[in-house]
This record gives sequence, C-alpha cells and structure tokens, in this order.
Amino acid sequence: MPVPDTTSAEALHRYAVGKVVAASRGPAWRDIQISTMALPAAADAFTMPAVTEPFLVWTTSGEAETQEREHNGPWVTSRVKKGSMFLTAASAPYDFRYSTLTPEPYEVVLVFLSVPLFNEALQDVFGANAKNARLRDMSGFEDPHLVPLLQQLREEAARPTASRLFVRGIAQAIAIHLARKYTAVTEAARGETSSLPGFKLRRVTDWMAEHLDEEFS
Repeated sequence: MPVPDTTSAEALHRYAVGKVVAASRGPAWRDIQISTMALPAAADAFTMPAVTEPFLVWTTSGEAETQEREHNGPWVTSRVKKGSMFLTAASAPYDFRYSTLTPEPYEVVLVFLSVPLFNEALQDVFGANAKNARLRDMSGFEDPHLVPLLQQLREEAARPTASRLFVRGIAQAIAIHLARKYTAVTEAARGETSSLPGFKLRRVTDWMAEHLDEEFS
C-alpha cells in the first residue's frame, strides 16, 4: 500500500511487517498506547511513516541485526536483543530492514505516549524551557529503568478492564523519565526538531572510530 509521510499511532502498525498479537483497548489508554507484534525472521526494506507521538519500540524476544536510513541515505546497523529499545519522535519517514540472529521468536512492543502527556512532562522537568526541549532519537539502546514500567503496562493491557489511574501513573513515570534522560534543550529547538537521529549519530561515531589515526577537525 502507499506509505504516507505521516500517520497516527493507531495506524502505524499497518505499515510495519508482522502481526499485532495484543493491544491496549478502552478508555484507560487515553494517555499511552501499547501493542505487541510478532515479527517474521527477516524483512526486506520497508518504509515507516512519521508519527507525532513519542514512539518507543521494546524488544521482548529474539535477537536481530537491524538497519535504518532516512531519505535513501546510507544504512546504519544496530544489533538488538531482548531488552533493546528504539526511541523516536520521527519528523520524517525512514526505511527499516532486519534479519534475526537466533531461532527464538522475534517480538517487539510498540509504545506511544500522547503528545499532551509528554508536553506535561516537559513542562514539569524544564519549566519555561519546555518549548525548547526536543526528544532525541535513540537506536538499539538499553534502559533497565524503563523495562519494569513497560512490563507493568503490558500486564495491565492483558487485564479484562484496565485501571485508568494505574495506566496514567505509569505513563506519567515513563514520560518524566524520557524527558529527564533523552530530551535535549536548545535555543534552536523551535518548530522542526534539531536533535540528531540515533542512526545518524551512529554514522558519525563509526566514521570517527575508523579515522582515529587522522587529524581531527
């Protein structure tokens, strides 16, 4: 199907490979959405549209070599395993492909924070500077502080009726954590994001590592 430049959190799974096997439902999930996807062992390049919500992908099973790029640029590789995460507030579509490295099932959990909730967290953490705060893109990282929160959300999503108070409390904790640890404040952060996507940063650091014997400029 044609891939738009942007889409909603609810519709993003239509453009990803794999199958949604569980998802949050009902009024309790106004501030955050969570869905579990079972993925095939490998996937050729496919395009993911941008979303406005802060978007977290949490690997819960399997290991894989992933590659991502933007605007037909060079591919940047990450190795992910159980516990690895991707974080983005993507401002543009990007291409993605991967191949698993182990025989166990490859499963990820997609998490979307609502924009109003994340803005509340930015205001709480940065005050008057909140308008200049932007979430950084991160690829293939691990965060042991996020995992218990995400696991509690996943368990709550499996209940017949989720508690809105419980879900919102966990969502607030996740939003504050992301604001404190993965958000950059800069006077230039107005309108378009000024943060460097994680895979672009990896491209820079890989180049630097390969040219350590040269004069640095």
